Amino acid sequence: MIRELGYQAATITDHDFISPEMVQRARRAAGEMPYIPAAEFSACYRQQTVHVLGYFLDERSPILQAHILRAQDADREITAQLLHALQKRGAHFDMEDLRSSSLHTFYSMQLVKRAAAELFENDPPRTLEVFMEIQNDLGILYVDYAPWQVQDIIELIHSAHGIAVLAHPGGENDAVMRKLDFFLHDRAAIRQYVAWGLDGIETRCPVHSPQETKFYEELASEFQLLTTAGSDCHGDDDYLGAALMGKFTDLFQDGYERMFNRWEELFA
Repeated sequence: MIRELGYQAATITDHDFISPEMVQRARRAAGEMPYIPAAEFSACYRQQTVHVLGYFLDERSPILQAHILRAQDADREITAQLLHALQKRGAHFDMEDLRSSSLHTFYSMQLVKRAAAELFENDPPRTLEVFMEIQNDLGILYVDYAPWQVQDIIELIHSAHGIAVLAHPGGENDAVMRKLDFFLHDRAAIRQYVAWGLDGIETRCPVHSPQETKFYEELASEFQLLTTAGSDCHGDDDYLGAALMGKFTDLFQDGYERMFNRWEELFA
């Protein structure tokens, strides 16, 4: 898809996952096109969810791989609790049925998609409503899926020789992000992240309003941070909807070069 759309560099940021085999496959598919090993890490700040992108990661880093195993264990543990509650509501599948044929099984997302298809006619608002109700009954918050602090994730990314970029810091008008209680970043939070070593901000993305894009680009300029853009593409999916890659076009023409230069300044 990336090549077909005419892009000149590629990266894939799977949630809380990267592996040597994944990177090897991607580099083969990319051919001569520059490919950035990367991942999107879940974290928390002030008991709310935050996502941090790690670019140019050393996918073989033992510290990084140990964290990925912890993240997978946490995801499976919460998924098992949610699945048990859904089975009481008529779900006729188990954890093994959620296993993906890909290198990474994101169990909680697989559960949401399977439940949406089999129980809620792929109705996102209804599916989200039921899952939030179940989480409330179980005393689970969305932030519990990833209890790692932003500071720890930035340090993790740097330990794997990557650059840390704050993903979709706004989204004030995005109903799902507000329902899931993502942290809405202000200047004070960005300043704190910078003190922890943040390298950049994803200022351009589908959930940002023009005013938010302007606000975060001004903060990036103030704190001398890299600015990046992302489509938040999850592929064509019956539940998640059509892929936004190629449809979201508010991108930086020199994005790869600036990202590579920032990484080179830090690690080359």
